Amino acid sequence: MTILDLVALGVLVVVTAHLVIGWSLANGLHEGMLRVYPRAKTGTVRVREQSGDRIVLEAPAPTQEIGHPGLLGIVWDGGHGSLGDVVAADGPLVTRAFREGVGSPPICVGPIDDCPAVVLDGYYYRHGPADVGLEYEDTSYRSEVGEMAAWLVPGGDGSRWAIMCHGWTAERRELVRMLPELHRRGWSALVIDYRNDPGMPADPTGRYRFGVSEWRDMESAVRDVRERGASEVILVGCSTGGAIVMSFLERSELADEISGVVLDSPNLVLSETVRHGTAGSKATRLMIEVGMWIADLRWRIDWESTNHVIRAGDYLHVPTLVFHGTSDQTVPIVESRALEARVPDLVQLVETPAAGHVMSWNADPGRYEAYLGNFLDQV
Repeated sequence: MTILDLVALGVLVVVTAHLVIGWSLANGLHEGMLRVYPRAKTGTVRVREQSGDRIVLEAPAPTQEIGHPGLLGIVWDGGHGSLGDVVAADGPLVTRAFREGVGSPPICVGPIDDCPAVVLDGYYYRHGPADVGLEYEDTSYRSEVGEMAAWLVPGGDGSRWAIMCHGWTAERRELVRMLPELHRRGWSALVIDYRNDPGMPADPTGRYRFGVSEWRDMESAVRDVRERGASEVILVGCSTGGAIVMSFLERSELADEISGVVLDSPNLVLSETVRHGTAGSKATRLMIEVGMWIADLRWRIDWESTNHVIRAGDYLHVPTLVFHGTSDQTVPIVESRALEARVPDLVQLVETPAAGHVMSWNADPGRYEAYLGNFLDQV
């Protein structure tokens, strides 16, 4: 066998390995990102002690939430409460302020792996608008794929409306943290579910599309609030809800009726989010790129259409407030920084030190609400 034969064989082996691993990575992307199935939150944290207004937590492996600054919900089988600021940290043990809700948390007295886990909940509020003292109505709006559930939270004189969109596999209660400030400023809100949410109609593809098709549901919601008397409409999106907002602004014939946009940890460049999420894997960058290419061929992800930054200067024409935590481990903050750089005259990026994904409010509610309130007044 000649040297050229050996080189050719080596190239063939490398190419084959990358295709095989890329195919496997594409399958992983489909299962972890595209396929629609129930995704229950699982707990990793244990409670070592709880006395009065203090609770001591421990996790068997590092987790961002256990020491996240500010406010968190805590949920266990049969009960829930809420956490305040970190009081002390001693090795793996983190002591936080605690407020009772329903029941008492399970105390871990043995090996940590043998104890029941609790869930630390960034949504903070457990149920819905009533948790923040607001009246609301369970309602629905009609989209092209069927009837979609929503909360209607009245405010002001009914002429100013916010359509609020949660993130990928998230829940409407993700938006409850914003509702009090919207209500104080005289805005009504329609907090929407959309295609592929549990109990909602499916997308015709049977997969999550990260804004490529979900924007049509938002368009239906805009029509709905216009019929309810809205003369001014803003759009609010968390995480992939932000991608849905941006897709709407780029594609909808109703985009000119929007007065402003509020985004929290927006998933603006899906390809960068995937690269960010796979950065710690053993796969090489080339293997990841091959996997993404194969996934696009097999399931038509359309990476270009899910890049909502590159064309933003062409379609983003309204004031836009963006919150993003500097410690976001899900959607890198560089995506929001790129949006601000692309449309600096319209985009105001509020970076929250040490905050995780859609957790800027949790880290500092007062600061978050001040920025949001000022923006609403300017709109």
